[in-house]
Amino acid sequence: MEYTRHGNNAALSIHVLDDAAMRALGFTDYVPEDWYLWKSVSDDHTTSLDVTAAKDGSDWRIDVLDEDFGQPYDYQWILSRDPDFAYARKVAANVERELRVLADAGVLVGWREGMYV
Repeated sequence: MEYTRHGNNAALSIHVLDDAAMRALGFTDYVPEDWYLWKSVSDDHTTSLDVTAAKDGSDWRIDVLDEDFGQPYDYQWILSRDPDFAYARKVAANVERELRVLADAGVLVGWREGMYV
Protein backbone atom coordinates (compact mmCIF):
# COMPACT_ATOMS: atom_id res chain seq x y z
CA MET A 1 0.00 0.00 0.00
CA GLU A 2 1.18 3.52 -0.73
CA TYR A 3 0.87 6.23 1.90
CA THR A 4 0.51 9.99 1.83
CA ARG A 5 3.08 12.16 3.57
CA HIS A 6 0.80 12.06 6.63
CA GLY A 7 0.66 8.25 6.69
CA ASN A 8 -2.82 7.89 5.23
CA ASN A 9 -3.78 5.47 2.47
CA ALA A 10 -2.81 7.12 -0.83
CA ALA A 11 -5.82 5.47 -2.52
CA LEU A 12 -7.96 8.03 -0.69
CA SER A 13 -8.45 11.69 -1.43
CA ILE A 14 -10.51 14.56 -0.12
CA HIS A 15 -12.82 16.61 -2.31
CA VAL A 16 -13.60 19.95 -0.69
CA LEU A 17 -17.22 21.01 -1.11
CA ASP A 18 -18.61 24.54 -0.92
CA ASP A 19 -18.51 26.29 2.45
CA ALA A 20 -22.16 25.63 3.33
CA ALA A 21 -21.86 21.90 2.62
CA MET A 22 -18.63 21.57 4.63
CA ARG A 23 -20.20 23.39 7.59
CA ALA A 24 -23.31 21.20 7.35
CA LEU A 25 -21.06 18.15 7.75
CA GLY A 26 -19.57 19.66 10.91
CA PHE A 27 -16.33 21.10 9.55
CA THR A 28 -15.01 24.33 11.03
CA ASP A 29 -12.46 26.78 9.66
CA TYR A 30 -10.92 28.47 12.67
CA VAL A 31 -7.68 28.25 10.69
CA PRO A 32 -8.82 30.21 7.62
CA GLU A 33 -7.02 28.06 5.04
CA ASP A 34 -8.16 24.68 6.45
CA TRP A 35 -11.33 22.73 7.11
CA TYR A 36 -11.27 20.71 10.34
CA LEU A 37 -13.67 18.04 11.60
CA TRP A 38 -13.61 16.46 15.06
CA LYS A 39 -15.89 13.55 15.95
CA SER A 40 -15.85 11.42 19.08
CA VAL A 41 -15.65 7.74 18.11
CA SER A 42 -15.71 6.10 21.53
CA ASP A 43 -18.40 5.87 24.16
CA ASP A 44 -16.07 7.39 26.77
CA HIS A 45 -15.20 10.29 24.40
CA THR A 46 -11.46 9.65 24.73
CA THR A 47 -10.90 8.63 21.10
CA SER A 48 -11.63 10.93 18.18
CA LEU A 49 -11.67 11.06 14.42
CA ASP A 50 -9.90 14.20 13.19
CA VAL A 51 -10.02 15.25 9.53
CA THR A 52 -8.07 18.24 8.25
CA ALA A 53 -8.23 19.42 4.64
CA ALA A 54 -6.74 22.46 2.97
CA LYS A 55 -9.53 24.57 1.53
CA ASP A 56 -7.85 24.44 -1.87
CA GLY A 57 -7.74 20.61 -1.67
CA SER A 58 -3.93 20.51 -1.86
CA ASP A 59 -3.42 18.61 1.41
CA TRP A 60 -5.41 16.50 3.86
CA ARG A 61 -5.06 14.05 6.71
CA ILE A 62 -7.23 11.68 8.69
CA ASP A 63 -6.26 10.78 12.25
CA VAL A 64 -7.83 8.66 14.95
CA LEU A 65 -6.46 9.96 18.24
CA ASP A 66 -6.34 8.90 21.86
CA GLU A 67 -7.36 12.22 23.40
CA ASP A 68 -5.97 11.37 26.85
CA PHE A 69 -2.44 10.92 25.53
CA GLY A 70 -2.50 12.98 22.31
CA GLN A 71 -1.32 9.94 20.38
CA PRO A 72 -2.68 8.03 17.38
CA TYR A 73 -5.03 5.18 18.24
CA ASP A 74 -4.35 2.61 15.52
CA TYR A 75 -7.49 0.55 15.99
CA GLN A 76 -6.88 -1.20 12.67
CA TRP A 77 -3.50 -2.54 13.78
CA ILE A 78 -4.93 -3.50 17.18
CA LEU A 79 -7.73 -5.46 15.52
CA SER A 80 -5.25 -7.20 13.21
CA ARG A 81 -3.59 -8.55 16.38
CA ASP A 82 -6.75 -9.12 18.44
CA PRO A 83 -9.97 -9.09 16.40
CA ASP A 84 -12.06 -9.53 19.56
CA PHE A 85 -10.78 -6.43 21.40
CA ALA A 86 -14.11 -4.81 22.24
CA TYR A 87 -12.95 -1.19 22.59
CA ALA A 88 -11.12 -1.22 19.24
CA ARG A 89 -14.11 -2.90 17.56
CA LYS A 90 -16.44 -0.15 18.81
CA VAL A 91 -14.01 2.56 17.67
CA ALA A 92 -13.77 0.84 14.27
CA ALA A 93 -17.55 0.76 13.89
CA ASN A 94 -17.85 4.43 14.81
CA VAL A 95 -15.00 5.52 12.52
CA GLU A 96 -16.57 3.55 9.66
CA ARG A 97 -19.90 5.28 10.30
CA GLU A 98 -18.30 8.73 10.14
CA LEU A 99 -16.23 7.90 7.06
CA ARG A 100 -19.36 6.60 5.33
CA VAL A 101 -21.04 9.99 5.96
CA LEU A 102 -18.07 11.78 4.39
CA ALA A 103 -17.95 9.38 1.44
CA ASP A 104 -21.69 9.62 0.81
CA ALA A 105 -21.41 13.42 0.84
CA GLY A 106 -18.62 13.29 -1.75
CA VAL A 107 -15.87 14.57 0.55
CA LEU A 108 -13.98 11.30 1.05
CA VAL A 109 -13.13 9.82 -2.34
CA GLY A 110 -11.91 6.27 -2.94
CA TRP A 111 -13.04 4.94 0.43
CA ARG A 112 -14.71 1.60 0.92
CA GLU A 113 -15.76 -0.02 4.15
CA GLY A 114 -12.97 -1.73 6.06
CA MET A 115 -10.07 -0.25 4.13
CA TYR A 116 -7.00 1.07 5.91
CA VAL A 117 -7.20 4.83 6.25
